[in-house]
Amino acid sequence: MAEVSATDNGVGRQFPYKNPFRAFISAEPWLAVIFMVTSFILGVFWFTLLVTVLATGLGTAPTILGVIILVLAPFGWMYGAKFERARVRSLLDVSIADPYVRIPKGSSRTDAVKARMLDRYTWQDLLYLFLLFPIGLAEFIIAVVLLTVGPAFAAAPLWYALGGDVDFDGSDVDTWLLVALLSAIGILVTGAMPYVFVGVGRTHAWLARKLLGSDREAELEARVDELTVSRSRALDSAVVDLRRIERDLHDGAQQRLVKLSMDLGLAREMMESNPDEAKALIDEAHEESKRAMQEIRDLARGIHPAVLTDRGLRPAVSALAARSPVPVELNITLDDRIPERVESAAYFIIAEALTNVARHSKATAATVTIRRFGDLLFIDIEDDGDGGAQANRGSGLAGIRDRAAALEGRVVIESPPGKGTLVHVELPCGL
Repeated sequence: MAEVSATDNGVGRQFPYKNPFRAFISAEPWLAVIFMVTSFILGVFWFTLLVTVLATGLGTAPTILGVIILVLAPFGWMYGAKFERARVRSLLDVSIADPYVRIPKGSSRTDAVKARMLDRYTWQDLLYLFLLFPIGLAEFIIAVVLLTVGPAFAAAPLWYALGGDVDFDGSDVDTWLLVALLSAIGILVTGAMPYVFVGVGRTHAWLARKLLGSDREAELEARVDELTVSRSRALDSAVVDLRRIERDLHDGAQQRLVKLSMDLGLAREMMESNPDEAKALIDEAHEESKRAMQEIRDLARGIHPAVLTDRGLRPAVSALAARSPVPVELNITLDDRIPERVESAAYFIIAEALTNVARHSKATAATVTIRRFGDLLFIDIEDDGDGGAQANRGSGLAGIRDRAAALEGRVVIESPPGKGTLVHVELPCGL
């Protein structure tokens, strides 16, 4: 979002604060005058239109016509706000990005209307357009008064010398001293005009940024805090995963490999003295090697399954569903491969969610839905279990949130007691 600095005018040149003459020939004050006058005209238009539309909609709300008017009205004033952003950008050189919550492609009209109705920036647009009338009226009065009174007072000596009547506040000014004083006031007012116009324009631009745009600084601060927390959780999760891998290797495959080595050593010593016993030890070592290989495969799958790398998310999730003790229905809509980091996060989020379903939910069925809209990947894992799931520290659901947060994603968990659990995940997957 572009900010107007103290030395940047409407066309990118330095506004000459210390030189009144150059201030007059600068572009910014006169663009601000145009903005102030048009603010009054547009303020009257929007105030009249909005009052009429909202009064009609509310008055006929019990009918279909009233419902249609009230549903369509927000989209109308959003276009008005969009025009205001363009007007602020063209005349005041302040860019204000659309702050609205993005609606995923493919969403129904009902979802789009609901999203707009719940978006606070939609209602800030309405507030701005209503305020535009009184603010525009004040700006119009300021512009007209300064443009007429200042030059008129400054020209008082010329008018007086030509024999014209000069009056101030209903009283005649009939001496050169008073005329000179009035002229001095006019010169000061005229000299101050560019600075007043610039100040009014920049004040309006500040208000427009507050109401028509997002609070960028507050959002960035909140985002930094959120990323700091998510990074800390991601690091904690990585430490836990490394400890789990170390434990699984030590307690599983390593122990089997140690036993395999001992069996082969004994078989070699007994090969000549007791070949039958040596053969039995070799057979046992062979079986032990198979079990060790299987444990290593399972461990590798837990780190990063080969099928995910080779074939993508759909086959990898299908394999997860096939191994789940709870029947899983898959609804996957993916036309192309998504970035590897997103595939990996999505896979382990689904794996963790299905593990929770099998261990804790007492569910008889589960559904996994994966779809992509634009640059967002949507994942829904739903079961018909007992519900009441909590994303406590160290739980599987907390781990899901940490994985999503590491990619700046979002997780929503709905788990009313006795009504199953829905885990909704949104992951950005733009390149």
